[in-house]
Order: sequence, then C-alpha cells, then structure tokens
Amino acid sequence: MFALKMITLFIISLSSVSAATPPAHHGDGTFRNLYIPEDYKPSFAAFFKARFFGDMEWPEAPENHREFWQPADLEKIHNPNHDIAQATLIGHSTVLLQYRGMNVLTDPIFSERSSFSQSIGPKRFTPPAISVDDLPNIDVIVISHNHYDHLDEGTVNALTQAKFIREVNGKQPLWLVPLGLKEWFEDFDIANVEEMDWWDTRTIGELTVQAQPSQHWSRRSLFDTNKSLWASWSFSWPQSQYSDKFTAWFGGDTGYNPYQFKEIGEALGKVDFAMIPIGAYEPRWFMKTHHVNPADAVEIFKDINAQSAFGIHWNTFVLTAEGIDQPPVALERAMQANGLPSDRFQAINIGATWVDVDMNVDMNADTSKLAAD
Repeated sequence: MFALKMITLFIISLSSVSAATPPAHHGDGTFRNLYIPEDYKPSFAAFFKARFFGDMEWPEAPENHREFWQPADLEKIHNPNHDIAQATLIGHSTVLLQYRGMNVLTDPIFSERSSFSQSIGPKRFTPPAISVDDLPNIDVIVISHNHYDHLDEGTVNALTQAKFIREVNGKQPLWLVPLGLKEWFEDFDIANVEEMDWWDTRTIGELTVQAQPSQHWSRRSLFDTNKSLWASWSFSWPQSQYSDKFTAWFGGDTGYNPYQFKEIGEALGKVDFAMIPIGAYEPRWFMKTHHVNPADAVEIFKDINAQSAFGIHWNTFVLTAEGIDQPPVALERAMQANGLPSDRFQAINIGATWVDVDMNVDMNADTSKLAAD
C-alpha cells in the first residue's frame, strides 16, 4: 500500500511539472522566436554602418505624398452595412475593421513621427486617412507588439479622450495586447487592458478574438529587448440568421517561416480577409527574419488560406531601404508568380475601404431585428 501511494504521488508530481512547463516561446523573463536559428544574429552595427557610411541607397521621405492615398469615406465608415464586413486602411498598420456593429482598430498610430519623441525619428509622409475624432465608436483595439510604429504613446492618449468617448458614450475601448504590455498601459492609467498569450481567446459579444503566433521581436529601450511578446490576431464572427461566418486575420509585423502560418491556417480553416505586411523589408540580409517582403507575404496569404487581403505596413514611414513605391509592384509580381489573381491580394490606397462583396447576405431579411440580435 505504501509503495502504491508513493508511485501515485510520483505520477502526480510529474503531471504537475508537465503542467507547469512554459510554452516553447517563453524564455527566462523574455520571449523568443521558435524558427530562427539561435546563432543568427544580424548585426545592428553592420546595418548602421551600411546605412550611414556605406553604399546603401536610402529613399528620401517625400513631402505631402499622395500616391496610393485618399481621404477615408466617412459616410461609409459611420454608416456601414451591418451584415457586410468592411475594413478601412487608415495608414501604416492601422486598420478599422467593421462588422455586425463591432468596430475593431489595429496598431493605431496617428502621430507625426514613429519615435519616442515627436522631435526626431521617422516622419510620416502620408497623413492618416481619418482623424481620431472622426472615428466611430471603437469597441476593441489590438496591439501586435511594442515597437514605436505600432504602439504610439500620443495616439494611445488621444484614443482615451476621443470624441466618441467624450461626446457619445463615455465608454473606453477594450485593449488586447500581447503578454508583458499591460504594465505599459497601466503607467498611463489605462485600466481596460487584457494581456494574451498565443492561442488565448477573448469573446466580446459575437466577436471572438484570438492572439496567434508571429515571428518578430520587441523593444522600446536599451533594456527591455523581448520582455514583451509579439502576436498576430484573428477576428471571428459566427454564422448568423442573416449572414455567413466571417474570419479576418491581422499580421501586425512579422517575418516568415513555413510552420506557424500553416498552423494558423489549420486552426482557422479559412480566412475570409487578411491584413498582411508588405513593406519595410530591405536589405534582406538584415530584415528577412523579422520583416516579410511581398513574396513572403504571398506565402502567408497561401498558408493561412486567405480568400482576400490587402497590404499593410507601407506607404507611411521610410523605415528601410526599398523604394516607397516598390511594395505594390513586388506584390503583384509575387501573386502572378504563384498563379494567383492579383486582385485577391492588393496594395490598396491608404483611405480605401475593402468590402466583402462575396459575403452571402439575406438582403430580404427583416433588418429591423438586427439591433436586438
């Protein structure tokens, strides 16, 4: 009997150790990528040497650039069709996703510069397609990681005091962020923040949001490298009486590997609409593990089984060495090389609104009931 008890306790202890084993992307106080060789460490010193003292060609940020830009359609944004999904590219990786009365904002940056200071750092050469005060009521905001072009202090503060809060309902949006970022928000007295690990889910009404893997890194200072996680995000609505199930995916900022995005595709089954980065990718010897180029972006498009997509993370800041007009050209070429219709994944204008024209909607339904559903 004593021996049996000891064996039972041993088995229980092994189960407890197994349950306590952290996920593979968790390190000792930091987070890590799973598919980058440990010895691959591109040199920042070599990059800065080539950038400022070598022969690396660096594009100039144009003044008042309006190519691939248009003002957002405020009428469409404030009066969307309840049962047809739509997404407006506001600039860089900031997208307003709208469906069934829910408004989701991704990686918002409305500031003039992507930097710790508005006096120095990359300056935007295209303005946001809409102002903070012209936004509709925002229900959920997701952050992919803490780099300054994705998590902007000035924008965060502006959103907590936006017109839709001041004059409409006084309700703060729900911020969903990767692990390690909640404390940053609490320093600004923002309490409506939830941290999520990869594969964690959060349901808000009909909407299910899931944090999913990406291949990137995090840092806002010299002393916090990879102390917070990075993530992509999926947004899923179930089938309703009036319209189909709908799933969207936001890539944030990521490099490519042939494993994680296939895993996302298997988990989601089908992605109706994706927002995939296509810019900030040269030189490849330095950028390739953490920033996709358009050819990599098409691989992600295929891996996640996306039906439609537009490009993000371009045409706003000069962050890398490729020409500012190169991503759409390279994207179209990559789609053609893969035998895919180029209109399924496009570099749309900043300010343009994607609308799910393929959505099966019962246009004869009694829509007076929609507000109560």
